[in-house]
Amino acid sequence: MLMFLDTNVICSNYYMTGPSFEVAQKVGTIVFGKIVVDEVCNKYKENLEEQIAKANKALQELRKTLPELKITLEDINVADECHKYRDFLEMFILESDWTIAEAYPDEKHEVIAHRAMQRKKPFKADGSTGYRDCLVWLTCLNVALSNPNEEIHFITGNTRDFADSNDKDKLHPDLMADLSERNISETRFFYWSSLKSFIDNYAKLQFDIIEKQETLVSEIEKNEMGFLAPIQEFLNSKAVGCNLSGFDVFVPGYNETLKIFESDVGPQIEEVSELDDDNLLLSITIDGVGVVVSTLNSADIKEIEEYELEVEVINKNDDICDLETTLGVQLQLRAVYSKINKKITSVEIDDIDDYNCPYCPY
Repeated sequence: MLMFLDTNVICSNYYMTGPSFEVAQKVGTIVFGKIVVDEVCNKYKENLEEQIAKANKALQELRKTLPELKITLEDINVADECHKYRDFLEMFILESDWTIAEAYPDEKHEVIAHRAMQRKKPFKADGSTGYRDCLVWLTCLNVALSNPNEEIHFITGNTRDFADSNDKDKLHPDLMADLSERNISETRFFYWSSLKSFIDNYAKLQFDIIEKQETLVSEIEKNEMGFLAPIQEFLNSKAVGCNLSGFDVFVPGYNETLKIFESDVGPQIEEVSELDDDNLLLSITIDGVGVVVSTLNSADIKEIEEYELEVEVINKNDDICDLETTLGVQLQLRAVYSKINKKITSVEIDDIDDYNCPYCPY
């Protein structure tokens, strides 16, 4: 779930603190557009300058009563504070797993100008204002187009320019037409007239579902006999000794086999889905260190020097040599768990991946 926030939502709470933003971050990813970041930073500067001016005026009045008052606001450097705030926004974006703000839309000026002349929202009725709102809207549409499998929640307090004139909780027909023209389904694009509306009518339910699932996952992961022991038994009997052909594990040689696998963190449940009233399907990952044995032609033994891996020759003759490679490995398992019996009933390997391979593009 992606939540695209308009400028006014952030400006109502510059540092995005409090329960509403905590819930929002819990249920999905908060997304900013570059246009929104620039607008927010500009309004932050204007607001800071205004508040300092008001405070200085209040201090001048106070000194009429307390002439010895030493309080001063001269140490506040507006430029430095604005720089710190932009750094905060950039870090917030990183921590939200979005990396960078969504770029400005690349629509030609004539397209936007034509929209203004047609008086299409979010432009005002006279077409004179709405340029920045239009950029915000087009950026949100681009997010929806580039993430076709995600729910998009557009959250803004600007109901005059984005909402239906007869119902502030509905998107304006002009904007609905934009969705249709771009084949963005209404089943995954949602409009909210305030952050409060989004939290009260949607996010709270999602939050409760997530909290319930996290509680369930925690209970399962702590189940020594019903979860941890069966997983460990499976690792010892099935995963160790597994041929790695077909899996994304890169080591020199052929006939790759997982000889040893050790993990300090243990199995982590990444996803839970219900199969029926009793059984759950668990997606499990286990990060650890593996030792993989493989075979290499003796004539190619010098090639292992090219690998940035911990490789050891354990047996060598004229024709072939046996190798042991130590590397980071992630096991991905699927398991069926019975809620009634509180134990795993079946397990299988979904994937094995050398997640820290220096040659992999990810």
